[in-house]
Amino acid sequence: MSGNVVVEVAGILTDPNFQRMRSMALQLREQVSSVTVIFHSMVEADYVPFLDKRGLLLQFPHHNTSAPIAFMPVADSNNDGDGDTYIGDTDAFLDLCAQKYQLEDTLTGRDAIVKATEAWEEYRSRSRNVFCFFKFASDDQQFNDRVVIELFQDVCPLACENFATLCRSDTKNGYNGLPVHRIVPGGWIQSGDVECGGRGDGERGGIVHEDGLFEDEAFSISHDKPGIVSMANNGPHSNGAQFFITLAPLPWLDKFKGTTHLLVNSRKHNHSGIWTSH
Repeated sequence: MSGNVVVEVAGILTDPNFQRMRSMALQLREQVSSVTVIFHSMVEADYVPFLDKRGLLLQFPHHNTSAPIAFMPVADSNNDGDGDTYIGDTDAFLDLCAQKYQLEDTLTGRDAIVKATEAWEEYRSRSRNVFCFFKFASDDQQFNDRVVIELFQDVCPLACENFATLCRSDTKNGYNGLPVHRIVPGGWIQSGDVECGGRGDGERGGIVHEDGLFEDEAFSISHDKPGIVSMANNGPHSNGAQFFITLAPLPWLDKFKGTTHLLVNSRKHNHSGIWTSH
């Protein structure tokens, strides 16, 4: 690389390895005037769609899609190829900075974890949305990761109130302890049948109206990626308690299901529960 250089770094904001890459990229930007760095920091649900939209999945098929990525965009004058120039993951980026620019990685593993936690707390604070979480178990073995769900209460206030209340561990007949009663490979997983004990044939169970159902509110958030959470229903204005989480882009659902939530992250923490951002 010679002359003015543009480097893009992207990753999941809660990933300590991305925070290591980001810290080095900040150092590179501050100390090497000929380098421009563009940062893409995002939640887990947005990362693979970002790689796909930018064409990076096709260009660099061997890149681990859970790992941060550094690359030179095709528009950069130092890029002589037909596409973006691959730099690599965190270790590859740190090696490049050390060998070409004599920059030293001074961020400890503990510091990277702290920065990842701070980035997550900052995201929640900026969002000002309600965040719920689940923990899943299989064959009586509980997984350690929390699956975090962001609720867009400004878009669908009734659905979000309903979902958040049912997530609370102290809610009688809530989501806590219910099975995932339906799995569609490459489609979605479905749960939340509080009416019939998780069998999957319950149609009500909502808490915002006495009859256990509530009306559709909005269809503005697309089922365009994995990790979108929607209410399952049997037609217009028949939302109860059942919900599903997409495992792939399912845009054909947009005209049928009102989307209210986004699965934003998996976090290693200790059942269902709720946070409120202030």
